[in-house]
Amino acid sequence: MISTRKRPAFRPGLSGMIFIGLAVGIGTGIFFGEMVAFMEVIGEAWISLLQMTVLPYVMLSMTAGLGRLSYPEALRLAVKVGMLLVLLWAISLSVVFLFPYTFPDWESASFFSTVQNDPVVEIDFLNLYIPANPFHALANNLVPAVVLFSAALGIALIGVSNKEPLLNGMNTLIDALMRVANFVVKLTPIGVFAITASAAGTMSLADLQRMEVFVWAYVALALVMSLWVLPGLVSVLTPLSYRDVVGNTKDALVTAFATSSLFVVLPLLVERCTEMVARYAQDREDAESAVEIIVPASFNFPHAGKLFTITFVLFAGWYVGSPVEVSDYPLLVSTGIASLFANINLAVPFMLDVMRIPGDMFQLFVATSVINSHFGTLLSAMFTVTLTVLGAFSMSGLIRVRFMPLLRYLLITGLLLLSVTAGLRVFFALAIENTYDKDRIVASRQLMRKLVPEQVHLSPPAVSPSLPQDMSRLQAVRERGALRVCYRRDNLPFVYFNKAKELVGFDVELLHHLAHDLGVSLVMVPVVDRDLSHELESGYCDMGLGAPITPQSALQVGYTVPYLRLRGSILTNDHRRKEFAS
Repeated sequence: MISTRKRPAFRPGLSGMIFIGLAVGIGTGIFFGEMVAFMEVIGEAWISLLQMTVLPYVMLSMTAGLGRLSYPEALRLAVKVGMLLVLLWAISLSVVFLFPYTFPDWESASFFSTVQNDPVVEIDFLNLYIPANPFHALANNLVPAVVLFSAALGIALIGVSNKEPLLNGMNTLIDALMRVANFVVKLTPIGVFAITASAAGTMSLADLQRMEVFVWAYVALALVMSLWVLPGLVSVLTPLSYRDVVGNTKDALVTAFATSSLFVVLPLLVERCTEMVARYAQDREDAESAVEIIVPASFNFPHAGKLFTITFVLFAGWYVGSPVEVSDYPLLVSTGIASLFANINLAVPFMLDVMRIPGDMFQLFVATSVINSHFGTLLSAMFTVTLTVLGAFSMSGLIRVRFMPLLRYLLITGLLLLSVTAGLRVFFALAIENTYDKDRIVASRQLMRKLVPEQVHLSPPAVSPSLPQDMSRLQAVRERGALRVCYRRDNLPFVYFNKAKELVGFDVELLHHLAHDLGVSLVMVPVVDRDLSHELESGYCDMGLGAPITPQSALQVGYTVPYLRLRGSILTNDHRRKEFAS
């Protein structure tokens, strides 16, 4: 008998829909180009919704998580597991700061950005880290201050009696926030589609190549950390073998990679870590208790996957031609770790702002995170396993430092990281074309529209007769039928000759509109002196471009309302930039 039941139609999961949204967004951007640039607004709205629940969730989860502990448990976590956490942070950050060495030499320059034009604002570390007013810290996204307040409140709750109703209420609010966050996560395919469509439609081939550098470097180093550095460290310091660590946790690691969510695999990680630790622990109940404390508590602290988001800040600095200097690494680490207690969608813009990198680079982070988040979650899961197993063995007194295995592990790790870093750099140098073309872009500029007939003199022409006493300059221009304008050569980007020997620039574009409104033609005459008082007074020209305002000239000539304000800059070698920062 043949069954007539229809098979259910295949429906991709959320991760599948995200990849579909990514692919469709890229195709839409490539096909429609600048026409889909407006979708950036949709992407920004989705990002704002993602950030909406972050700080309340951080405050409640940290406070409730610490409040459930007893003082002995909190002390043991602070001393033993805290030391291990700092050790794993140091290892992760050491790999993070290898990233700039994978980037190829890239000759580039960036055009105007409003962030680069803002005055430098000194960071108020006291206000950043100490919440004199917690509500002000919440309202202004001062993540480190919120984290400190939440930790203080959670520790204080440990000694409070009858705290269960409050903790239960917090748990209810956390569940509600998670429901809101899960709803917004369901909109991820739409948000990713909008962001990638806008980015692909407005991005050049060189931009795509430079994004490829970050994605490949991130994937390679995240895999090295996940599959060797962290599990290898566990095998060296505990009775467990490398196969024990990776083999017992592979299902949890694959699930974390597929779902891109560390939260959903926490129960599985507790189960797998308990099995590994209980195999060697003398007291199984103590081992299980240690694991059950460390896994949920560690979830409130930045893991290696979050620390790896610092790599994007390093990439963004290289991308815009202003790399983060080694002397800025301590500031980046301190503000980065503190801000990463929250969601990375809040931490990355904060770190970009601290490092004075244009904030619009965050759009690239969102676009690349569609791929990198899976590898980052895999790394986060292995980081949690490593911290939990080492912490549980440490609290049971089973940590053993064996010299020869440790030396062998350090040697293999160093050679592996060196090989991957050098290999990536060589690959990028050979695979990615690095041709500086910004000068050709400027040299190829043309006027959008030539609205009136134009005559450009390369050498000074004869001076026009003096104006009649009873005729204004405007009347003379209309009588003559031509507007004579003094220009200076090579005044980029306002007045200059392009490679076709045509006079172009912002000022020339505006002069065409002015002459068109006056109903006259345009005559451009050259000058050398920047003080145009004599040329204007003699009738050599009716207007001048780029003349400085001085007290003397202000008494003799009139000035238009400026349409652009410029700032003075110092031209210096890149390595001396810090000397002129103040």
